[in-house]
Amino acid sequence: MSLTYSIDENFDIEKIEERYRKIFESAVPYLNTRVNLPHTYIVYQYAQLLLHEEGGSREIIIPACILHDVGWSSIPEDRQLRAFGPNIKDPESRRKHEVEGVLIAKEILAQAGYNGSLVRRITEIIDGHDTTTGARSLEDAITKDSDKLFRLSALGFRVDCERFQMDPKKYWPLLLKKIDDWFLTRTGRELAAHEVCQREQEVREQQKHSS
Repeated sequence: MSLTYSIDENFDIEKIEERYRKIFESAVPYLNTRVNLPHTYIVYQYAQLLLHEEGGSREIIIPACILHDVGWSSIPEDRQLRAFGPNIKDPESRRKHEVEGVLIAKEILAQAGYNGSLVRRITEIIDGHDTTTGARSLEDAITKDSDKLFRLSALGFRVDCERFQMDPKKYWPLLLKKIDDWFLTRTGRELAAHEVCQREQEVREQQKHSS
């Protein structure tokens, strides 16, 4: 695939595909925690790249990516940092955000006119997107890969270093150890390799300027 893409960090609802705007608009109030609004917008963009190369059902993947983290809104902010990242100390909250996310997603999808098996397949992906590791379907794999790619994006890497209060030079090796296990599609692995090259160049530049 061509690796000449760029990731936009500045969310605007008008940038979202028209048929999914209502879902995204309804999700926004649930994304005002844990930097989830820009996270979700970037996951949405990676999903577009993966869909183009891997195929899969757009009508399942895009809503799943938009809604996958709405459940974090039910977790108190002082507990969130213990439930994800390099040192997970609260796996119960991590699981709870998936369970609550399914309930919120069902409401949003119903308001957007979704029903039946489509809602079931979207929410099945949300339920387990962090706590299961394998590809339960192509749509599940693309959603998971899109989600994990955020961690390697320029914004995702900056955000994680800040919220986990880690030096980029120390956090980067920890992130690299997880990459081989994270990505489930060929395109996901290609995009991950590309983002790794970009971040490593940035880390080298930082080291050069700080020395």
